[in-house]
Formats: sequence, C-alpha cells, structure tokens
Amino acid sequence: MKETYIEDFEAWKKDFTFSVDIEVRFSETDMFGHLNNTVPFVYFEQARIGLMNELDIMGNAMSKEAENIPVVADLQCDFLGQIFFGDTVKMYVKYAKIGGSSADIHYMGTVNGEVKLTGRGALVQINSKTGKPVKWSDSQLQLVQ
Repeated sequence: MKETYIEDFEAWKKDFTFSVDIEVRFSETDMFGHLNNTVPFVYFEQARIGLMNELDIMGNAMSKEAENIPVVADLQCDFLGQIFFGDTVKMYVKYAKIGGSSADIHYMGTVNGEVKLTGRGALVQINSKTGKPVKWSDSQLQLVQ
C-alpha cells in the first residue's frame, strides 16, 4: 500500500461509518468509459458535505451570513482500480484527525465492495470576513470525535 496516510489498511477501512452512493454518469467518463481522474474530488465533496450535514457540524456555514466557513486546503486521490460508466460508487468519508482549526478527512470509494480509490484532504475552518483560521468550538469537536 503506497498511501502514506494509511498505516493499517484493514483497520483504516473498518473505521468508516458514513457513506453516500453515487452512480457514475456518462459525462464523468473518458472515451474508454473510465471515470475521469478529476471526478473523485467531486465525489469527495458530495460525501464530505453529506457527513457535515448528518453531524450538523457547520450549522449555517452555507448561508451568505455565515461567520465561520469550512474551506478545503488540499486534496489527494489514489486510484486502486478502474471505475466505469454505470458503476455505483459507495463513497465513504470520515474525520481522521482533528487539529485546532483544521481536520484531516479521509475518503474511500468502493464498487461492489472492492476498494477502487482512497483519498485524504485538509479542511480548515476560517472566518469568512478575514480569511483567518478559527478554532473548532467544543460542540463541533464533540460531534467528530
């Protein structure tokens, strides 16, 4: 396993509890019917927002009046197998590590139970006016630990 963010792959897989199902659309594939290499990042977003809504971790972060908002600082995707048009990807997401104002979020995409892609990314909570990092509140921390 080449993914440096995964120490024990089997243990890592078992820690996921939240997922969304995403059907691969024709427009998301290349001329060979493979999932385009940019699309998993959209799937990561769909799963991440689904989890954030499930936990209600960001409250009104999506409104224009929001003071604190989550922003993606970096994203990484590792492909372990091919994904094709018409496949249903079960996209898993979890909070792997929480910092003062950031979180390392991990992703796993499976098709028919087989891991096809993994990923990770840093999410940072910032003040929408200043762009400066804002520490997670105690209530936010309780939701993700």
